[in-house]
Amino acid sequence: MKVFIEEHSGNDDDKRLLLDQVVDQVRDIAYDIEDVLEEFIIHSQSYKFHNHRISRKLHSFSHNLYHVFPLHGISDKIARIKMSIDDMGSQHAFLSTGLSSPRPSSSSTNRVRPHPVSPPLLDDETVGYENEKEIFTHQLLDGQKRLVTLAVVGPGGSGKTAFVNNVFKKQVITGRFDCHAWVHVSPHLKAEEVFMDLLKQFCGSRKHPFDDGTNTQTKLLKYLSRKRFIVVLDDIWNQNDWDVIKEGFPNSSRSSRIIVTTRSSDVASVCASSSTRVHILNCLGWLHALALFYRKAFQDMDGQCPPELKGCSERIVKRCEGLPLAIVAVGSALAHKPRLPNEWEKFHNSLGCEITGDSNLSVISNALLLGYMDLSTNLKSCFLYFSIFPEDYSVDRGRITRLWVAEQFAVGTDCLTAEEVAEDYLDELIQRNLVHVSNYDFDGKPRNCRVLNLVLTFITNKCKYENFASIFPRESTSQNQRIRRLSVHSDCTGLSGKSFLSGVRSMFLLRLLQISPTDFKKILCELKLARVLDLQGAPITKFPKDVTRLTLLRHLNFRGTKINMIPTSIKKLSYLETLDLKQTDVKELPKEILHLHNLRHLFAYKYNVANYVVFDSVQGVTISEGIGNLTNLQKLSMIKVGEKVRILQELKKLSKLRKLGLTGLEKGHGKELSASVERMPHLRTLNLCSNTKEEFLELGELRNRPLELERLYLKGRLQQLPTWISSLNNLLKIGLKWSKMSNSSLQALQRLPNLMELQLVDCFIGGELVFEASSFKNLKILLIEDFAELHTVVIRNGAMPDVKQISLRKCPGVMIFPLGMNNLAKVEELTLYDMAPKFIARLRKKGEDRAMVTHIPVIHSFTLKPQSWSFENLSDSFLH
Repeated sequence: MKVFIEEHSGNDDDKRLLLDQVVDQVRDIAYDIEDVLEEFIIHSQSYKFHNHRISRKLHSFSHNLYHVFPLHGISDKIARIKMSIDDMGSQHAFLSTGLSSPRPSSSSTNRVRPHPVSPPLLDDETVGYENEKEIFTHQLLDGQKRLVTLAVVGPGGSGKTAFVNNVFKKQVITGRFDCHAWVHVSPHLKAEEVFMDLLKQFCGSRKHPFDDGTNTQTKLLKYLSRKRFIVVLDDIWNQNDWDVIKEGFPNSSRSSRIIVTTRSSDVASVCASSSTRVHILNCLGWLHALALFYRKAFQDMDGQCPPELKGCSERIVKRCEGLPLAIVAVGSALAHKPRLPNEWEKFHNSLGCEITGDSNLSVISNALLLGYMDLSTNLKSCFLYFSIFPEDYSVDRGRITRLWVAEQFAVGTDCLTAEEVAEDYLDELIQRNLVHVSNYDFDGKPRNCRVLNLVLTFITNKCKYENFASIFPRESTSQNQRIRRLSVHSDCTGLSGKSFLSGVRSMFLLRLLQISPTDFKKILCELKLARVLDLQGAPITKFPKDVTRLTLLRHLNFRGTKINMIPTSIKKLSYLETLDLKQTDVKELPKEILHLHNLRHLFAYKYNVANYVVFDSVQGVTISEGIGNLTNLQKLSMIKVGEKVRILQELKKLSKLRKLGLTGLEKGHGKELSASVERMPHLRTLNLCSNTKEEFLELGELRNRPLELERLYLKGRLQQLPTWISSLNNLLKIGLKWSKMSNSSLQALQRLPNLMELQLVDCFIGGELVFEASSFKNLKILLIEDFAELHTVVIRNGAMPDVKQISLRKCPGVMIFPLGMNNLAKVEELTLYDMAPKFIARLRKKGEDRAMVTHIPVIHSFTLKPQSWSFENLSDSFLH
């Protein structure tokens, strides 16, 4: 049924309305089957929490007595489903012609049937890319005696075609080549047609006769073999298409050029001859976007906006988020509307409807539709999932991927976990320029992401059509509507008592200011079959006990709420995979949590940070012995060990762990801790904290080292740095805090080949910190904090050549700027916190050390005062 819905939803032929009705019926039957199966699971399972034989028998008897009648009712539902399927059979016969011709598919994705190509932007509509255009033109004409491919990449509507056309059509370009051609590559490639079109254009540009026959690829190769040609392949969708088309061009030494436009960053990197020949068209900056809008909306006024329309104009442009096609379409539409503030406000408020309707703005949705239809089924579901979140809402990478796993959009393989498959899905949506990265982590991976507002409008409309998700209270919902995913924005008043709640599988509470406990209790009682309950940041102070009645839950998120206790009835959630209690007030987990054998992610800690991260900033949770029962755990953080040494012993059983965080480590724990870490071959993050600031962390030598480790945080006293750390070639980030070692740890760390971030906080008792020559080759971020005795920092020539961010904090004895800092040419940002007044004075405009920092664009100094931080901007651009 899933395949049927995928193949036939949104057909464009004469039977579209009838087919849509059939698709809806098939979807409803699929929902009915899903409901029956899950009801059967609920009423047939019997929890095995009782160790005593008599109590187990009594529980089994009471369970059977309570669930026998619902089980009998399921058989009636199955009979009704069978009747519905039989009815569908007759309708299928009636529509057999239409249903037997699904759209073509490729090896990687279900391909799109032909759609009108979005009209390219005109020359006067390409603004903001002047510098990129100059580089692009130079690369076309640089005279390299070889075949060179240039790629232009950007999201749909970013102006790729217009950018290339603006250069390509000039006589100074085409005149340098023997022949030229431009072809638009269809999402469902027909190579023979492309080769024929190319041959026809190449012959036409030289007024040669065109041989319209077969075997055009061979003819094309022969025709171009001794010629210098330039060709544009507009809108290539995947690498396979590129591999086929490039075989039609001879790899000669005659300075020929191929230009590729694509929406995919991966395709661009594959096609281009080098990374320097990939030209990325990001969305326009604010000033360019506004100028383009004014140019289109006020053509008769030389692009001058009347004062009374400026506010509304800026709000409209803001919603376009720099997408040139959207700005041009919206500006052109408003050019024909009355220039009255109330008319423009009305247009702004209805912008979503205009984009997805049949107006002139539908060109925007058409541009997005092509990218959407080229996605596989699971990728479409992952993309549509972003509709759950409000405008301008960035969602953490880990959160969205765990949700996809809970929804079973991402399923593990023999080689990859479900979470790794989900991460690959997210990366693909990003490289296709459908999902926008809001912030990157230090290692270049996306930290959080979102979809642009116009894209959100598009997928929200898709969700209505596909019945994928619904927003409350923004969208009207009927009592008979079958809603699978419900996202509540800002207010849930009037939600309780809605009949559609019984079919909801995933529920989100986002940006709620308040919620009535009574109403929420009623809502939870209606859910019954929910798999996902995401309450992150909701105004909840107590764990709603009715949550534990949702026995099919796979994902439960309380992050950022005020709950402080987990009930023992949590044991009923036997399917739970993710329990997120980060930034809550929970300090103790009940022993019943050890019954959750499917648990994969357990986050239970809180950071309390006022001005600086201090030793006691992180609050872990206590847990009963028996953690070894949760053998499916991949992430566990942060468990307070204390005197429960057996917890460390049981960690040996958790061989699937990718992330482990422990606090409360004491003297004598080292042997058991080391033995357990040796049994975790897939460990990527290890976070260890001693019980007190003065307690020593014991880390023995490891025979089987966690070679996949990428992040290591050690908080507490250290006699010396364990020697095995220097062999962690995959280590990207290390934090050594309150170690107070007598010798600097830099010698052991400086040769780590992939280390990108180094955090040193009170880890060394000494006066001089030396970064040796040619050390820390890949380091990007350096933090030095709370060194009481430090007076000199020396950076030898060739050390840290790629460092971009440096932060110096609370080092009162440092009076002069780090020696050799002027050699760090790539530093982009220097931040200073509570450094000595004399140190700061030497960096000011006429200070003695000013010449050492003039190459650093951003220099900020912060000083903690009794009530707040004071800020001083020492950046060269600011001082001038």
